[in-house]
Amino acid sequence: MAFLENITVGQYVPADSVIHRLDPRTKLAMILGVMILTVATIDLRIYLLISLFLVFLSLMSKVPLPYFFRNLKSFFWLFVLTFVLHILFAPTETSGFWDLKLIKVSRQGVLNGAVYSWRIGIFIFSAAFLSLTTQAVEMTDAVFRFFSPLKRFRFPVEELSLITMISLRFVPLLLEEAITLKKAQMSRGASFEGGLIKKVKRTLPLLIPLFISSFRKADELALALDARGFRSGQRRSSFQRLTFRPVDFLFLCLIFALVGLSYLLKVV
Repeated sequence: MAFLENITVGQYVPADSVIHRLDPRTKLAMILGVMILTVATIDLRIYLLISLFLVFLSLMSKVPLPYFFRNLKSFFWLFVLTFVLHILFAPTETSGFWDLKLIKVSRQGVLNGAVYSWRIGIFIFSAAFLSLTTQAVEMTDAVFRFFSPLKRFRFPVEELSLITMISLRFVPLLLEEAITLKKAQMSRGASFEGGLIKKVKRTLPLLIPLFISSFRKADELALALDARGFRSGQRRSSFQRLTFRPVDFLFLCLIFALVGLSYLLKVV
C-alpha cells in the first residue's frame, strides 16, 4: 500500500502564489476547459500542449512539482493496463508492425494506448492541481456559484456543492486511515513486501476495516449535519464572497488561448 502515501488528491498545500489567490471559479473553469479539450481530441501534439500548460500553472502555484507527479506514480499500473488493453483489442483491420501470431500489435493500437493513457494522466494531474491549490470550502462555493443557474430547472445545486466538499475531505481522511491500518498490521508482524500478487493478497485484509471505518465516519457526519440543523433544499448564505479580479480574467483568457492554439494545431 505504498502507493496510497503518494496520492495527494484531496489535500491542500497553502502557499502565497497568484494561483492560490485566484477565484476558485476561475480555477474550476480552467480545469473543466482542460478536461473538455482533452476529451474532444486524440492529437498527441495537443496533449503535449495541455501538459505544458498544466506544468506552467503548477510552477506558478509555488507548490513543489513532486506533489503533482506523485499521483501519476501511484496510478502507474493503471497506465500500463490501459496501454496493454488498447494494444490487445485494437481493430483487426489495422496494419501491424509486430506480429506474434497470437498477438498482433498494430500502430493504431499503440497510438490508442498512448492517447488514452496520456488522457488519464492529464485527468489525474488536473484533479491534483485543483485540490492542492484550492481549499475544500472554496471549492464548495465555486461549485455552488458555477452551477447556480441550474436552480431554475430544480437542479439540487446546494446538495451537489455539499457532496463535492465532503468528497474532497473524505479522500485524505480515508488515505490516512488506510496508512494507519497498515502501520497497525505491521506492528503486529504483518509484512507487505514481495511481488505484485503478494502485495495485493496482503492488502485485501485491510479493506474490510477500511470500509467499516468509512461507514462509521459517514454515519457520524450525518449525525453532525442533523445536529446543526441541516435541511436539504433550504437556501443558505455564504461566509465568503467570491469576486472576479483582473488576474482572473487574464487566466480565463489563457484557457481560451489554449483552446484556440489547439484548434490551429488540429487544422494544420
